[in-house]
Amino acid sequence: MSFKFHVIFRCLLILLASLVLSWVLLNRDWFFTPLVLIIIISGLVANLIYYVEKTSRNLAQFLLNVKQGGFTHSFKNDQEGQNKLNKVFNDVIEEFHRVSMERESHYLYLQTLNENLGVALISYDQEGKIDLLNPAAKNLLKRPILRHIDELKEIDDGLLALVRSLQSGDRKVLKTIIDNQLIQLSIQCKLFKVQDKTFTLLLIQNINEELEQKEVEAWQRLVSVLTHEIMNSVTPIASLSDAFNKLLERKKSFDNFSEEETQDLSDSLKTIERRSKGLMKFVNAYKDFAKNPDLNITQFELDELLQRIIKLFQPDIESAQIELKYEKGKEGSMIAADYDLMEHVIINLIKNAIEALRGKENAVLSIQLAKTNRQIALKIIDNGPGIASDDMDKVFIPFYTTKKAGSGVGLSLARKIIKLHDGNLLVKSIPNQYTCFTIELEALK
Repeated sequence: MSFKFHVIFRCLLILLASLVLSWVLLNRDWFFTPLVLIIIISGLVANLIYYVEKTSRNLAQFLLNVKQGGFTHSFKNDQEGQNKLNKVFNDVIEEFHRVSMERESHYLYLQTLNENLGVALISYDQEGKIDLLNPAAKNLLKRPILRHIDELKEIDDGLLALVRSLQSGDRKVLKTIIDNQLIQLSIQCKLFKVQDKTFTLLLIQNINEELEQKEVEAWQRLVSVLTHEIMNSVTPIASLSDAFNKLLERKKSFDNFSEEETQDLSDSLKTIERRSKGLMKFVNAYKDFAKNPDLNITQFELDELLQRIIKLFQPDIESAQIELKYEKGKEGSMIAADYDLMEHVIINLIKNAIEALRGKENAVLSIQLAKTNRQIALKIIDNGPGIASDDMDKVFIPFYTTKKAGSGVGLSLARKIIKLHDGNLLVKSIPNQYTCFTIELEALK
């Protein structure tokens, strides 16, 4: 039976008892009967109040359980008319209990992950109070306790200054000394909000081993390239010099040389001279590459520079029968950079793309300029032969080249210039499909 039925039934009983009491008082001079009826009516009213307030008590108990997070209490279905409501309460409590168990499991999972994660994590609020310092951070910074982010100053002033300067999404590398050991830290910053309160999360990694490994690999590749280039020059010099010495020992004097031998000797000396000058040129090129060019930073629209360069290459593009596609976003492309050096990089990349497309049918050169968030991305794409997978990790090595007449300096110098502007030069390629060079720079607005 429903709650409504029980309430109406009790009200009718109270009304009936009240009518009987009125009739007795008006038509009889009885004393005890009205007293009994008053007691019965009082009991019925009390029972009605208790019955109605039972719902309120159950609701209050339910809300108290929700507030306190105690989900062990259950509402029994022993009161007629309230079974449905109690069932709803029990279902809701059971759902809250399930959610609470899942939340507890997630918390334990995250806590375990946090304690065993190899990356140092530090989280602090807007006032600098540290809320999270995982074991990896304690071990890396050699500090069992950090209460405030300003305490990083005790480790290194530069570390605190770098952390304070980071914006959300920034990632920078810092050399510092911790526990009398020089290490390089990669520090990444993320901002997040919890209940309208802003927190900063720092991800800190010791990248010494990775950098050392990369440095060794870079030196190995560079030495391989240098050895190849030097041997190309030294081998013929040594061979011709040895042949010349043997000939001189045999003839004893230049007067004994025939005309043909004299001509061979002259040709050999010219070859030695040419290869020696080539070797000197190579060494000078390496010396010049090792120097960082001075930057003359100005603000300009990258789009305007691109249009100027495209006009410069227009005759070459038309003569090679290349279809040019230039796409730019609606937003601006204002950057702060060295105009001449940036022009040099873009000219070099477009020139390489045109050379790759010469003689190809349906050749397409696509230049795309787009702005995303605080970053400008310039893509130069050609549908030429592409770059072999074995050469992908070598294209930016100084003096490495697959061209017969190439020096191998262009792409390595281009990346170096972009790095000096705190940007990136990336390459993607699928052989016989496309090659895409991407320049990423920070946008001004």
